[in-house]
Amino acid sequence: MKELFSKRHREAIKQKKLPISFSRNLRMTIVRILDQHSDWGGWDNQENFTFDQTEETLKTFWGTEEILAFNDLGERTTASFKGLIRSGYPSEVIDAIEAWFCQKPRAADACEKDLNDALTMNRSPWRFVNGEAILVDSDYLHEEVQAKTLRLLKAGHAFGPLEEFEGAIQDLQSGESKDAIVKAHKSVESVMKVALGAEEHLTFGKLLAELIKSGIIPDYYKEFAAHFEKLALGAVKERNRPGRGHGQGPDVTSVDRSLAEFVINLAGSINLFIMQRWLELRKKEEPAEEKDELLVTGDDIPF
Repeated sequence: MKELFSKRHREAIKQKKLPISFSRNLRMTIVRILDQHSDWGGWDNQENFTFDQTEETLKTFWGTEEILAFNDLGERTTASFKGLIRSGYPSEVIDAIEAWFCQKPRAADACEKDLNDALTMNRSPWRFVNGEAILVDSDYLHEEVQAKTLRLLKAGHAFGPLEEFEGAIQDLQSGESKDAIVKAHKSVESVMKVALGAEEHLTFGKLLAELIKSGIIPDYYKEFAAHFEKLALGAVKERNRPGRGHGQGPDVTSVDRSLAEFVINLAGSINLFIMQRWLELRKKEEPAEEKDELLVTGDDIPF
């Protein structure tokens, strides 16, 4: 079962670290968008199969027999999926949207675009990428780095790096800056392994050398990538200094959120570049009839 928003960010929600709120008008817009893009059926094609399936998914995830939301008197009463979006807790609304995407409706991609457009127009800091809620501090960085990285990793079936990069973004949202940096760094190592087809453990330096040798990374990017590793590991003192890997001693060490976000966006840019190069080279080597649509345009690389 997929872990939905409320459990991924349980502590951050409890400590009110996340700005979660949706206006009444935005909630109605969300309902209409999800309804429009759902899969419908039944003898008269009037049954919203996606809503019905999503309700069951939420009941299982929450461990409840029914869905509850607030009525006009402020009381929690039984509600439908639409009622949950209209008057549930904000975190429940995000759970509901993510659970809707879990049903894999045919129009999921179009729905995600319309949903994000609506959130943007209503000045909400939330977006959905691959069916998961992402808190956006900068629309440009989100769209140009984080979102494109997640989509390209998924398109390239790089599921290990995808999980690590998603984890980095989620940790950043929850205020776990050190963990976010570590996972961002790991995602770059994992992307390197995907591009090289490497299974064994290799150091970052060895992976970088092999990528240059293979031609995936031009030699003039060597110093840039090496500096990224020093920045990421230096920020959390991960290996040979006190930190998460070796115990942080009597004083709790912390990393500023701004530095963590900087490292994540750098990692995203590097991941995008390596994946794009790898896919370009792989596409050239494939017979014409086997080529797929994994590549994004050259304008997508934020270098």
